[in-house]
Amino acid sequence: MEEIVELGTDLNCNWEFKDGDLQLVENKDNLIQSILNRLNCNYDGLDLFYYEYGSVISSFLGWKHDDETLEFIRLEVESTLEQEPRLDNFNVEVSYNKVGKVLIELYFLFNDESDFTLSLVLEKGGEIVASGE
Repeated sequence: MEEIVELGTDLNCNWEFKDGDLQLVENKDNLIQSILNRLNCNYDGLDLFYYEYGSVISSFLGWKHDDETLEFIRLEVESTLEQEPRLDNFNVEVSYNKVGKVLIELYFLFNDESDFTLSLVLEKGGEIVASGE
């Protein structure tokens, strides 16, 4: 019997309504939402409910724009995403984009069948958002 991987369902973070009810996200969209939530939450910010949840990426704001800072950010993204049980094989690359913001490229397999790339940007205020680049 084949094991079914449940990716979960959650509320749409944009608080959009569909048919008079809050719209839900599932599958790949749910995983992306989970990744963004985990990276944007301050480490132990939810420790009452989730032990060691979140990241310390915002602590790198104001550091020099150099390869050493990028390596610290890459390591933090990797260690944060290793806590996500649905991600078991992924690769992270970080660089500066043309306006000097940190670009985070996350490569992973989705449902063990298709490669997926998620491009994220670390904004000046410390928030990580999906990139359209």
